[in-house]
Amino acid sequence: MANQQKNSEHTLGARIAIVVATALFSLYVINMLIGKANIVYEWEIFHIGDVGEFLIMFVASIAFIVAALFKEADWKSNPDTKNN
Repeated sequence: MANQQKNSEHTLGARIAIVVATALFSLYVINMLIGKANIVYEWEIFHIGDVGEFLIMFVASIAFIVAALFKEADWKSNPDTKNN
């Protein structure tokens, strides 16, 4: 029973980390498209600068790694079952 509790906590943590990584990566892509539109169409729309883009991708990468570590911990605690 305690093992099942740990698995559900790992799954929840992995899902939260994947959602954070996906949201931040989407924000990065949208920012890149806005920056490209600013250059091509000479618009004056606000977009995040280089440091902001770096920080967004850094946090997205960390969240993705955290999700992978949660899934690995879940797999190591119960290697007989397949985890989604």
